[in-house]
Amino acid sequence: EDPRLEKYFNKATGSDATSIINYKGTYKGIRQGTGFNHQNYNGHSKSTITQQTDAILMTPAEIWFLRAEAALRGWSSESVKDCYEKGVKASFAQWGVAGAEAYLESEKKPADYIDAFKAENNVKAVNTLTPKWDDAASNEDKLGRIITQKWLAMYPEGGEAWAEQRRTGYPKLFPVANNFSATVDGGIANGEFVKRLRFPRNDRNTNAAEVEKARGLLNGPDNEG
Repeated sequence: EDPRLEKYFNKATGSDATSIINYKGTYKGIRQGTGFNHQNYNGHSKSTITQQTDAILMTPAEIWFLRAEAALRGWSSESVKDCYEKGVKASFAQWGVAGAEAYLESEKKPADYIDAFKAENNVKAVNTLTPKWDDAASNEDKLGRIITQKWLAMYPEGGEAWAEQRRTGYPKLFPVANNFSATVDGGIANGEFVKRLRFPRNDRNTNAAEVEKARGLLNGPDNEG
């Protein structure tokens, strides 16, 4: 029920008659790693972002969340709560959405995922953090709140959102439905996500000695895990 949803996505058309739930007119997505070769999900929500949408590089919201994390880590004397709440408000203002104050008082938690076509893809919510700040929470939960809201505010800059998620582990995300990488060179463990990219083939072919040196710094195999 994030008020920014209407700015991020269009509502689902729900045109496929084979669905097991009625999702027409809702904001409906697909669980990552589902893997399918049909077009049943075509009626799901689509991004409002187009090739004509201005690129987002760094926003006031991101700055406030950086300051919140810095204060949490003791790098400044600012109020963590104040920076966090200003970050949320800046994101709402950026998208021209009302309701930031009510959102910051919300104790609602992320919802479970219900697949419209295949119940085996259903999964319980793994993120239990609410938008409302909790001064009594642990520093880990405080960091989780900051990065979860930062991740939401970064839309549609997915590359940077991924960098935050692999740096901090937040927000907690649904595990991929089908992890086909676990048996490939150690791959990515179940419940984990892509942390890096392998050294590219061109570098391995043209600069092999230096790639081998770099591999030695990984303390593990050269894979996405």
